[in-house]
Amino acid sequence: YTDLTGKGAAQIPFAEVPVADAAAYCGADSATVLALHDLFAPQLREMALAPLLDDLEMPLVEVLVDMEWAGIAIDRPLFERLSRDMGAELARLEAEIQAAAGTTFNLNSPKQLAVILFEEQGLPVLKKTKTGPSTDAEVLEQLADMGHELPKLILGYRELQKLKSTYVDVLPTKVHRETGRIHTSYNQVGAQTGRLSSNDPNLQNIPIRTPRGEAIRRGFIPQPGWQFVVADYSQIELRIMAHLSGDPAFVEAFRSGGDIHKQT
Repeated sequence: YTDLTGKGAAQIPFAEVPVADAAAYCGADSATVLALHDLFAPQLREMALAPLLDDLEMPLVEVLVDMEWAGIAIDRPLFERLSRDMGAELARLEAEIQAAAGTTFNLNSPKQLAVILFEEQGLPVLKKTKTGPSTDAEVLEQLADMGHELPKLILGYRELQKLKSTYVDVLPTKVHRETGRIHTSYNQVGAQTGRLSSNDPNLQNIPIRTPRGEAIRRGFIPQPGWQFVVADYSQIELRIMAHLSGDPAFVEAFRSGGDIHKQT
C-alpha cells in the first residue's frame, strides 16, 4: 500500500493513485484474500472456530463501521486553551531546568542532557547504552527518587511535552472538515488478547491518571442534548471462567457477592 501512496507527510490519498496501479493493487489484494480463505477455512472448521468468526467477529464489523462513521466531537476552544497553557508551562519549566543545570542546553538532546547530569553535576550513571549513559525515563525516575532536582524537572517537562504534542496539538487536526468530528479506525484483530485497538488517531489511549489527562478527556463532548455513558464490566474474565468451568466454589463466590480475588 505504501509503495503506491508513500509514507508520512508525503503520503497521498488512494484516490490519487493512477487507476492502472490502483487496479493492479486491488486485484492482487483480492486474489491474496481468496488464497488465504482457501488456506484458513478448513482450519477454522477443524479447530471448531467457525462459530467464533461467523457469530461474533463478523457481526462486530458492522458495529465498528457504525462507530467509525459516527465519530466523536471535541471542544476545540478547550484544546486551544490547553495548548496555550501547556506552551506557557513548558517555557516556564525550560527556564527552571536551565537554571538548575546552570547552563543552556537542548532539552530534547539525550546526549547534551547526559553531559549535564553525569559530567557537570556528577550524578551516578545507572545504565549505559551503545552511545553512552542512558537518560531514559527509568533512569531519571531513579535519580529523582534519590532527591536530585534536575531529573525530576526533566521528567515533568517530558510528560507535559508528550501530552501537548501527542494529544492537545494533534487531535484538533484530526477533525473531519465536513462532519466536524474525529473518526478513528478500529482494528478488531490488532491485539493478541482479542481487545480492540484504534489508530489515526488512537482514541483508546487518552490519559486519565493526572489532572492534565483528565482535562484532555473533558475535551471530548457529546452532541447537544446527548450525554456520554461510562460503563465497565465487573471482573468479566473471571465471571466467564466461572460460567465455563461450572466450578461450584467459583460460582458461589460470585453469587454471594464476596471479594472474588480473595476467594480465588
